[in-house]
Amino acid sequence: MTRANQSTRDQLLDAAETVGVREGIARLTFDAVAAEAGVSKGGLLHYFTNKDQLIEAMVRRAADGWRHHFMSSYESVPPGPGRMVRGLLLGCFTDAQAWTEELRRSYSSVFAALAQNPALIQPMRETYEELYSYLKADGLPQGVAETISTAMDGLWFYWVLRLRPVVQADLDSMRTVLERAISQAIEAAAKNDGSQTTTSQES
Repeated sequence: MTRANQSTRDQLLDAAETVGVREGIARLTFDAVAAEAGVSKGGLLHYFTNKDQLIEAMVRRAADGWRHHFMSSYESVPPGPGRMVRGLLLGCFTDAQAWTEELRRSYSSVFAALAQNPALIQPMRETYEELYSYLKADGLPQGVAETISTAMDGLWFYWVLRLRPVVQADLDSMRTVLERAISQAIEAAAKNDGSQTTTSQES
């Protein structure tokens, strides 16, 4: 796909997200999306032949964006126990201004998919499966990384659904608590390993 085509495609997906957020999934029609994007309905049909295909493309773009974000966060912190979850905290719980309306709009595509056809969220499901594979291999005691990630997801979905705002003071306090939990888990695991080594040597 050429750069020009990609730009047009993204413009159409932006328009679809905007219509979905502003007017609801029931009004996410090709006519409404084409009008929002300033193109003809035929121009929209050139890229997406039906509503399912349009929504799946919205979900895939959101999933690709999330994967890029968590992998960049992972690579931004030093190797060691809890690398992925430490990266997530750094990437997601550092700057409240990074929680933009564009990001909220993008995630609305997941809810559009659930309303239209739950099978359409498969791209996001695959992305989360990849994330969970990193969390399970994160070198922390079982359940620690998964619990912290789930807590972060809870805040994320509260925010996407406009159930609570995200403010810097809250992010700072939550990040402090969660980072402390990671440190305590690492220390406990190290003590346990040391105790097992001593017991093995004595026997």
